[in-house]
Amino acid sequence: MNELIEYIKNHIPFSDEIKIKLEEIVTEKNVEKGEIILHENSQKKEHIFVASGCLRSFYTDADGKEHTLQFAIKNWWISDYMTIYTDKKSIASIESLSHSKILIIENEQLQKLFKDFPQFEILQRKNFERRITTLQKRVLSLLTLSASEKYFKFINEYESFEKVIPNYQIASYLGITPESLSRVRKERSQN
Repeated sequence: MNELIEYIKNHIPFSDEIKIKLEEIVTEKNVEKGEIILHENSQKKEHIFVASGCLRSFYTDADGKEHTLQFAIKNWWISDYMTIYTDKKSIASIESLSHSKILIIENEQLQKLFKDFPQFEILQRKNFERRITTLQKRVLSLLTLSASEKYFKFINEYESFEKVIPNYQIASYLGITPESLSRVRKERSQN
C-alpha cells in the first residue's frame, strides 16, 4: 500500500483522509510468476496498480495464439478497459511475468473515491490520457514500422522491459514473429 501512497503523494496533495479511504478499498495481493490475475470472459471491473514486478495483458485468438496488449511495471496501472467501461465480459487476461505485488481497486469503489477526492480523479484522468496517447502511437507503429524499427522503438522507450519479459512476449507485443525478433536482435548485436 505504501507504494501507491508514495505514487499519489508525488502527483497530488495528499491527506490522511485519502490514506484512510485507500486502506478501506484497496486489496493488496502478492502474485507468483505465471499467475493469471484476470481471466478472459470475466466480468471483474478492477483497476490494478503494480507496486512491484511486471504484468502483461493479452488476448488469445481462436487459434490459441496470444497477442500481448500491454505490459505494466512498478507504478503503472493495468486493467481490461472494455470490461470496466462496458457491460461486456473481458476479452483479455492479465498475467504476472514475475513475482509481483499488486494493489486492486474495484471500479465502483474508485468512482466513489473520485467523488470524494476530485484531485485523485484528475490524476487518473491524466494517466488515462497518457495511456491513450501511448496506445495511439503503438497502433501507428504496428501499421507503419518494419520489425527492426518496432524493436528499436520498443527498446528506446522501454529498455528495462527487455530484461524481464520473455522474447516471445516482446515479439507478440510488437506484432512480429519470435524468429523476426531473433533476426533483428542478431543484426543489432553485429552493428
